[in-house]
Amino acid sequence: MPNGKPGDSPYTDIVTHGRDIYSPAVDELIRELDSLGAAIDVHDVLSEYELDPDADVLEQLAADLRELKREYESGD
Repeated sequence: MPNGKPGDSPYTDIVTHGRDIYSPAVDELIRELDSLGAAIDVHDVLSEYELDPDADVLEQLAADLRELKREYESGD
């Protein structure tokens, strides 16, 4: 059972433990979304993707996170 230690979750690895998991840009988007209070929604997005995605999948992950960020910033 996960208990918040490094390696339990890519989200907590990035946000809590400051690890680099996906790419600098994607990890920064995740940190920005966390600061906007989007933890649950980020978890939902990340659950749709495998760890260590190829470049095309990583770009789709980034696009999904950017869209989520736009939604949070616009208040929708």
